[in-house]
Amino acid sequence: MTVHLTARLVWHDRAWDGHVCDHPSKNVYCVAHQHVREVFRDPAKVEREEKAASLPLVELEGWRPPCSRDPLAFSKIGATTTHEDPLERKALLPVSEDLPAYSVCPSPYLWMREDNFRFLCEREGLTIPGPKNPKKEKGWVSEPDRQKALLSHFWGKLEKKQSLVFFYCKDGHPFAERLQRILIGVSRISEIGNQLYFGSAEKNPTVRYPIWSRRITHDFENEGVRLPYQEYLRGEHDPANILCRIPDSDSFNFSYVAEHLSDDVAVGALTRLLQSVQAAKDEGKVTGDWDAALQRLNDMLVEVWRNRGPFPGIGSVLQFLGCASGTAFQKQVLSSLLAKGQNPWEYTLAILEGHRKCEQKEYAKSLAEAAERWSAYKGVEPKRKLLVLLTRFELSPPQVERIVKHDLRAACNIAATDEEIVANPYLLCEMDQGDGESDLIGLETIDRGMRPEGDAAQFLDKDDIYVADDRRRVRATAVAVLQKAASEGDTLLPFAETIQKFSEHLPERRACRPDRDLVIGQADYYKEILDFRVDGNLPTMALKWLADLEGEVGKCLAERIKRKNPPPKSDWSWEKLLLDEFGKFGSKLPPEVEERARKEKAEALAKMFEGRISVLCGRAGTGKTSVLNVFLKGLEQIEGKKPILLLAPTGKARVRMMERTKRDDALTIHQFLMHNDWINKSNFALKLTGGKAKAKPTVIIDEASMIPMDLLGVLFRALEMNDVKRLVLVGDPNQLPPIGPGRPFVDIIAWLEADDQRKKNLARLTERGRHEDHDSQALQLADCFLRDDPTEGADEMLSRVAQQDVSGDLEVRFWRDIGQLETQLAASMKKHLGLTDDKKAYEPFNASLGILKEGNEPQDAERWQILCPVRIEQHGTNELNRKIQAKYRTGLLITKTSFGDQEIVWTDKVMQRVNRRMMGWPRETGMDYVANGEIGLVVRTHDSDPKYLDVAYSTQPDVTYRYFAGMVNENLELAYALTVHKAQGSDFETVFLILPQQAATLSRELLYTGLTRFRKRMVLLIEKDTTVLEEQRNPICSDTLLRNTNMFVLSVRPEADDRWHAAHLIHRTKPTTKHPNGVLVQSKSEVIVANILTDLGLSWDYEQKLFNKANDPTDFRWPDFTVNYQGDTFYWEHRGMLGSPKYKEKWERKEQWYKDNGYFDQLITSEDGLDGSIDAAEIERIARKTILLEG
Repeated sequence: MTVHLTARLVWHDRAWDGHVCDHPSKNVYCVAHQHVREVFRDPAKVEREEKAASLPLVELEGWRPPCSRDPLAFSKIGATTTHEDPLERKALLPVSEDLPAYSVCPSPYLWMREDNFRFLCEREGLTIPGPKNPKKEKGWVSEPDRQKALLSHFWGKLEKKQSLVFFYCKDGHPFAERLQRILIGVSRISEIGNQLYFGSAEKNPTVRYPIWSRRITHDFENEGVRLPYQEYLRGEHDPANILCRIPDSDSFNFSYVAEHLSDDVAVGALTRLLQSVQAAKDEGKVTGDWDAALQRLNDMLVEVWRNRGPFPGIGSVLQFLGCASGTAFQKQVLSSLLAKGQNPWEYTLAILEGHRKCEQKEYAKSLAEAAERWSAYKGVEPKRKLLVLLTRFELSPPQVERIVKHDLRAACNIAATDEEIVANPYLLCEMDQGDGESDLIGLETIDRGMRPEGDAAQFLDKDDIYVADDRRRVRATAVAVLQKAASEGDTLLPFAETIQKFSEHLPERRACRPDRDLVIGQADYYKEILDFRVDGNLPTMALKWLADLEGEVGKCLAERIKRKNPPPKSDWSWEKLLLDEFGKFGSKLPPEVEERARKEKAEALAKMFEGRISVLCGRAGTGKTSVLNVFLKGLEQIEGKKPILLLAPTGKARVRMMERTKRDDALTIHQFLMHNDWINKSNFALKLTGGKAKAKPTVIIDEASMIPMDLLGVLFRALEMNDVKRLVLVGDPNQLPPIGPGRPFVDIIAWLEADDQRKKNLARLTERGRHEDHDSQALQLADCFLRDDPTEGADEMLSRVAQQDVSGDLEVRFWRDIGQLETQLAASMKKHLGLTDDKKAYEPFNASLGILKEGNEPQDAERWQILCPVRIEQHGTNELNRKIQAKYRTGLLITKTSFGDQEIVWTDKVMQRVNRRMMGWPRETGMDYVANGEIGLVVRTHDSDPKYLDVAYSTQPDVTYRYFAGMVNENLELAYALTVHKAQGSDFETVFLILPQQAATLSRELLYTGLTRFRKRMVLLIEKDTTVLEEQRNPICSDTLLRNTNMFVLSVRPEADDRWHAAHLIHRTKPTTKHPNGVLVQSKSEVIVANILTDLGLSWDYEQKLFNKANDPTDFRWPDFTVNYQGDTFYWEHRGMLGSPKYKEKWERKEQWYKDNGYFDQLITSEDGLDGSIDAAEIERIARKTILLEG
């Protein structure tokens, strides 16, 4: 057994070659790390680094970049680095160290935390004294003798010329939006530096404080490999195939900057590196000696398999049996036996069964205890077999304990007996949900035990090693694929795609390629844990529990829709209640518009009251909250004060719901489930059985579009539906889809819409009932991205945006580079927030957030907000937050204590990252609860021990919540800029929305959600031109439509398609030679028009941009169809809602544009009937007459 090292590197655009980055100020990825961020807030230091760009570190005189311990990782030349005290104690002076080529200096931060001290001592068998203050359980280990003892043990476990060092990046790298951690490379450790100590400002120091980091030098030139990420980016190549992902189950080992790595996990890392290097070789985009790299990795892999051995879990099993030094015994004794070719498990078993004595006195007593317990299991043969099996896996002692003990096993959702686990060890990774402390048991952990390679397979019977396509292995891999698919939004996958995705979980060297026909023939076995549907044209696979939930929700709704509640008494009028609430002319809207809006709301209220299930939905500004408030008031007038259950999917949505309904009894869905025992309190996973079913006569669920299928399914199990008279779902289906599997809200709406009877339970609001909303240009722009209501005039709206011809609540600015973005953002913030650039610029900035000389007004923290699709990149939220903080908080960052990686200081605007029950102050004046997504201000900091800060939130302005220093990273982040995802469920007076041309997170729903977060003004900052807006209108850019679900209708992607689509939610034309997969269009009527044109042999394009007669790229329209025939071009417009005055007005403007620009003679129009029907024969007649010139 060899202990290896993981070392985190700060991203470097020259690939850690011993030079300053080529573009230091553009390397925003490194700013994710606090020690780099601290330097970046000083403009003079940034300018100094820019001037030194590309220079070797060794040529820098008197200074070093903040990342100077990392850039030598793959450098042929050495340099000097400086070790600074990480705790910033002024009495400790920095120390310089000369680093040779190929060196790094990582620090084991996990080991230096008081929070982890007891856990480490128990795991490692350490006898280090505890803190001087016995009550201290958090913060850093501060005593130098204890620090030295911990560091000595950590670094002492590594062996030069034996141990490997695995380099990785976490968070701060160009691919972090997709992968949090990536492997960079591996090499053999050749030297481990000596323990160094900080200098002291005292003349005669009595103690010396150890430097936490050690110099690690490695033999890269002979035994190292690095993946060419930077070379790919410089060449503008797609790095997708070489990205080396670190499995979630191994993430602990690749955290805290430096950590130990076992041989078993090293096997997985090397296997993945092999696959990435092979991809680099096969693609041939970057030159390199890839054959040599592959040979090195293969040699390492053989060695690491040999060191791992066939029984890496003996130590943990011995610890379970009571041998506290089991891991040390395995390392010191059994490893040497393995090297001599002896069977370590036979040796151990002989001791346990009393056939031989332990020859090492230091382990004899502990092994005697283990032998006694082993003997006690003599009559429990399945338990013994289970323990023997577990020796084959690299498991921690806590993992072994929760597998072996039945009560802990059940708590982790491993619903299998000892015999069943022995018969199929893959059940452990299929079922395990963890205990909230030890890591989940991953597929690769079990797979390496059941399919060991090389010397790790010795001493095992041939029958004990599974074949590559063993059905147990195939099913476990399918489960891993489907679990990942569920986390990314799908409730099922086509069977063929499930098999294709096996390579994402098992690298090529350990591939699992089952015969599809064999799997189908063994379907009954797979159906034990999967929903495997082999009948029909398209076999599919899903997690059985998730498919069951999806089916149950659909069945429940189908039953509820059959019944109705009796209407109120005949003298009751919902319209009258609306008039009482808002008056006859409650706005400046034209009377006919206001009357339409009132009648629509009255119809919605009636549906909500009478339906056993109803859905209240509508785009932004249509008054869902107003309707909900009137409904609650009317319900009380009709039925009296009966109990109502108000639920919301997130803490922020719950707080908003209470604000807007003036009620204090709303719950998050998780709170309701927790109260009724549907959530496992050890790991906070949803429980599928065992909870209590409760309900109230009326259940209202707000922000329903945010609810994933698993959460909704468990909620339906937790609601005693027989006691529910009305279940109301409220939301906007155009917003971002849920985080998690499915899109239940959208699927429910589609199901209701598909049948005239069911449609009576759908209360859809379409009229904007307030003058400012009705005339809002920003909301009109948002309407261009609606899922379910294609907007006439979208092309006109986007053309106006392109020309910056907008007014009212919308402002548009364009930018071409980061400098222009910063200039435009600053100008718009000055304009709308009253900011200045003088020496006291912080004063109006503070005032804009509610920080005033006479006192704080935390509710103003949400007065304005910057939004962006991404965290990383120069225009991402991380960098925007850093720059805004640096501009307006410079003095505080220098003079005051800062907290956490983002250096939060007094007066900063912050967001709560997780739901948390906390005590507010003054007592009993707040909710004693802070929700994920709540925004507030740091109103107080305490700079001496214990260090803490107090936050007042906009939703609880009269209460403060205290965060001690160690709590900040977990709970708080800067919030001047937020991602659109983070802002869902919130709104702000003024929003500055930044839209880059490209971002992995861009979608139609993201644009709609971002564009609807404002209350008074939307400032849109768009990169270059309106291309991003135009592209995201396409249904193919919808995250919601791209999900696979099966609540009412099976919706999956055909294998031939390039992208996902939901057949019951989109409209696709028939294939043509020009469009072999058909084209996604906005309406059913357009499908009919397109198909008729195709049948007539006409060539057409959908929504092809048409410029004005001057060919101005900013003045354009999109004809529904551009039709070409025999050299002639026609523009076909199908008009769908001429009965709507608003639609008719927009069409008349578009018709005039055709006239003004000389296209009117080429214009062909058709239209729907007043009832929404379309006359296909009339469409064909028009086409034959105007294009084919028939008749």
